[in-house]
This record gives sequence, structure tokens and C-alpha cells, in this order.
Amino acid sequence: MKNKLNRLFALSLVVFCFTITVISKAEAEMFVSGYLGVASTHDSDVKLNRPGGTNLTFSDVSWDDNSFDPPLYYGLRVGYWFKNSPNWGTAIDLTHAKMYSELNKTVSVSGTRSGASVSDTERLGDTFEILEFTDGHNLLTLNGMYRWTGLGDSEQKFISRLQPYMLAGLGIAIPHVEVAVEGDTTLEFQYTGLAALAGVGLDIDITRWFSLFAEYRLSYSEIDADLVGGGTLKTKQWTHHLNFGVTFSFLH
Repeated sequence: MKNKLNRLFALSLVVFCFTITVISKAEAEMFVSGYLGVASTHDSDVKLNRPGGTNLTFSDVSWDDNSFDPPLYYGLRVGYWFKNSPNWGTAIDLTHAKMYSELNKTVSVSGTRSGASVSDTERLGDTFEILEFTDGHNLLTLNGMYRWTGLGDSEQKFISRLQPYMLAGLGIAIPHVEVAVEGDTTLEFQYTGLAALAGVGLDIDITRWFSLFAEYRLSYSEIDADLVGGGTLKTKQWTHHLNFGVTFSFLH
């Protein structure tokens, strides 16, 4: 698994460097964006595998985001709009969301624990002391973007400042894995699998070089994390994001 993830990270790094090189040489409208926001992650199954015959599935685990508690939810994006096709663009995007499991909730558990069959309900906190990704449920993606320009006419000044857009991207999940189970604690960044997203937004030009935007996106990510003491923790996330940010544009 680690070799697979290392190859995935290496490929993503190559794509990132290539994109930045292309952006730096392109005669195009470049932009840099920063945003804050909130996230809502769907309940998901969590699979725990540990040495000694433990292979458990915890069904419909609930997640909190606490987006406005430190460390804040935030994102950064750098990209450009193509010179010959100015409605089309590309960007590298890093989203730093968070996930906190609700350890006090009772969930269904099935599988084996220390070789013994389990099929019951229990508090999630009876197995996990910590289960969260609070220093980042981080998503690094390469996005394609499309925008609509030239709305309205010269007499509709406000409408002409509006630029609806859509985006979609693929990349990797780089969460900070924070899991404590059976006396072993894992606290580290890992490259844990695929990330994908799609969304729509509205950009409002304030000046030629500065704009504000609001954006909704839906992301999918896979977490296949290695645990201290052996074993793995796996889960898959669908997350809704609502972002508000600023963009600085300039011609190169």
C-alpha cells in the first residue's frame, strides 16, 4: 500500500511541477485565490484491521467539521485562463478541511475482535480513544475550470461584473491521521488514496485585478491509513463544501 501511495504522490508531484511550469510560461491570465468555508461530511463506514485477529466495520460513523475552530478550514488555488480560449482554465487546488468522529455515538459493529465474532452496537469511544483528521482532511487536486464572461451589456454594469464558473478535478487525499486504538497512537500525514471534486461558483469583479467569489463543491476521498502498531484504518468520504474567498488576477 505504501509503495502504491508513494507512486501516486510522485505522479501528483510531477503533475504539480509541470502545471506550475506551464503557468509560469503561459501568456495568459494568471490568478491566485484564497478562501475560507465550511464542510459537511456524510456518515461513513470505518474499517479497522489490527494484528491478532481484529477486523471490524463500524457502520455510519458521524463526523463533525468544526470549520471555524483552530486550525481553520481554508483553501488555496493557483492557475490561469488560457489565452486562446479564455473561458477555459486550469488550477492546482489545496483544501484543508477537518473531520472529527463523534466518539459518544452508538454505532453498529460487525466482524471479529481478537478472533472472536462481533455483531452488536457499542459506543465508538469504547474502541477508539481518538479518531479524527483535524490537522487536515487535506485534498490536493488538479482542476479544469470553465467560466462564463461578458454577461449583460455596458448599461448593465453590475451584471457585467459577474462570472459564473464550474470546476472539476482529480488528485490525492493527504490527511493528518490521528487515531488512538489499543494503546497505540498514530499522528502523522499520510497519502491515503484518491480525491476528486466538482463544483460551481460565482466570481464578482471588484477591480480588473481583484474579485470576490462564492463556491459550492462536492468532494470524494479515500482514506486507507497505516496505523502505529500494525494494521489499517479505511473509510471513504463524501463532503459538501461552501467556500467564500478572494482572487487576485494578473496578465503574464
